[in-house]
Formats: sequence, C-alpha cells, structure tokens
Amino acid sequence: MNESRQQLIDTVLQSPAAVKAHDRKAWISIFAKQNVVEDPVGSKPHHNGVFDPKSGRRGNAALERFFDTFIAPNEINFHVDRDIVCDTHVVRDLTIEIKMSEKIIAHVPMHLLYELSEENGEFKISRLAAHWELWPMIKQLLSKGFACGGVLSALGLRMMSIQGPGGAIGFMQGFKGIGNQGKDAVMAFAGALNNQQLGDMMGLFSGGNRGINFPYGGKTYSPDDIVDQASAKVSFKKLLAAGYVISCSVELEQDGLSHQGVALFEFNAKTKKIEGVDFYWDEEA
Repeated sequence: MNESRQQLIDTVLQSPAAVKAHDRKAWISIFAKQNVVEDPVGSKPHHNGVFDPKSGRRGNAALERFFDTFIAPNEINFHVDRDIVCDTHVVRDLTIEIKMSEKIIAHVPMHLLYELSEENGEFKISRLAAHWELWPMIKQLLSKGFACGGVLSALGLRMMSIQGPGGAIGFMQGFKGIGNQGKDAVMAFAGALNNQQLGDMMGLFSGGNRGINFPYGGKTYSPDDIVDQASAKVSFKKLLAAGYVISCSVELEQDGLSHQGVALFEFNAKTKKIEGVDFYWDEEA
C-alpha cells in the first residue's frame, strides 16, 4: 500500500472514530475549510466555509448542526465490507448500525463517498456523500411499533430546534429522486454492456453526458466506446437510490482479472436518463 493511499484511508478512518467517541471537534477537524456534506444524497446539502445566515458567521456552523442533530444523540457503528481508493476518492461499502434507543436499532445499507483534497500538507474531506435510502429506513423504524414513536418525535423536535424549518424541509427532499426507474436503468446498463448491445446502451444516456469513468481516475469512456472497447462483464447488487443517483456494489471481470467495487450512476432529473457513471475498484487492495 503506497504512502498517499494509506494517508487517504487514515483520514477517512478518523470519521467513524470521532463519531463513535461523540467527539464533534475531532470530527469537524478532518474536513477541508470549504466542504459539503450530502447525507443522504438527495437531501439539501450542508455547505461549510461560506457565510452561514443562521449563525451569522463564516465557518462550520452547518457541519456542527449536522453533528448535533444526527450524530450526537445516537450510537453509530460502521460495519464495512470494503474500502476502495481511486485517485483522491475513498469509497466505503458498508452497513451503518444506528442505536437510537434501547429498543430502536436501525441497520442502514450504504455506500459512502469521501472526496479528499490536500490542505497544508494533509488530506482533508472536501465532500462527503452518503448514498442510502431514506424511506426504507423510516419503514424499518415504523416496524418497531409504538417504541419508534418517541424516537421519531424526538428527531423531529431536534431537527426543528437545531436546524429550523428550512433544515427539516431540506432533509425531507431525500424522499424524492430517481427510485426504481433508475435501478431498472442500471440493470439495463449491465445487460447492454455484457451483451455488447450498442443501441440499448445509447438509449440509456442523456445527450451531452459526461461519460463513464472506468474506474474513476483512470480511463473515461463514452457509452458507445465502452461497449466496443471495455470487454468487461459486470453484475450489480445492493442497488440504492439516493436522490438522482443509484449506487451499487459491483463484481467485474475484465482482461482475465476480477474486481469488486462500487459504481455510482448519476441521472438527469428532467430526462431521467444517465448523465454519467463512476466505477470504483481498487487494484492495490
């Protein structure tokens, strides 16, 4: 494992450590001066390092409010299946266990994307994008019966108190997105690639799409090029719809080599077609 890859992973690992310790100062210290947190992707992003009208100052007030709302009151454990490093991105394929009370524990399948940048000789998180499904989590809580009533009420009151009505409404935006339509398109992508069906592949993408990073930090293919040149077979599982992005765990075979990783399919909100795809697999793992 080369030095920069180890530094990237070490930076990311500081996040669950600080979360477990409920150490807000330590958690915030791993972020870049300007950063954005999307949790879940599709909800209103938390922008930091810019003027914050709620606090009346520039800094990490939005990040502090996020921590106080969603992290501080809960016990959170990370059950990680795989860590992937591509360029300066780290992707974690995992399930997060959230203990909200003695009787309410949620298990949330997730893909976490950390985009890192260098500041003063250290890697810092400039973007954290958490890909998970909000409605299945709510249904999981509701399945606990009456015990979930107090937990959801407390969450709602805490959100209103700390983030205000705008924050609560922004969080609820996470219910909207591409949903099952996007998942169907992702499976159609796999079929078109595996069977080298150019027409089927081209029909999935929006005009002016940004292409397919295969993997991120490596070669970028156009939709027609990937059918003609990639010579890959893919299968997808653990498909998650967050906003207008479908994340999925990937098994891939190319040139006699097998890879396991994660793919992120971004959709155009108007056309509902694929805008771009980022594959992540780690050849050094």
